[in-house]
Amino acid sequence: MEKTGNETVDSMFDEITETKIAPDGTLETRLVEDPEQEMGLAVAEMRQSWKEFCDVNKGTIAAYSYEWWKALMWLSCAENRLKEAFCGRHRDPASIKQFHRWRMTIIHNRPYRSNS
Repeated sequence: MEKTGNETVDSMFDEITETKIAPDGTLETRLVEDPEQEMGLAVAEMRQSWKEFCDVNKGTIAAYSYEWWKALMWLSCAENRLKEAFCGRHRDPASIKQFHRWRMTIIHNRPYRSNS
């Protein structure tokens, strides 16, 4: 949608909702996610989680602490979110291989481009 220049009017259309009417007449409403915004958030979360994991990933295996496990868990969650944004339901080996190559550019702070 084209922006009008009026911040109030433009923000009204930032969120898209989907409404379904069930046969019994009840309404189901859900927020439709913006794929471009989700990708940006997923990339930012992956970079932050990787940085935090690297910060606590110093030492020997005996030194793994609660902070290390927590950082590992958040890194795993961030990777799953990024994979969902990148691959969607296309989980064939070629897509996953491409995702892993792209993920390495993300965690090493190389710039990325979207095809928007």
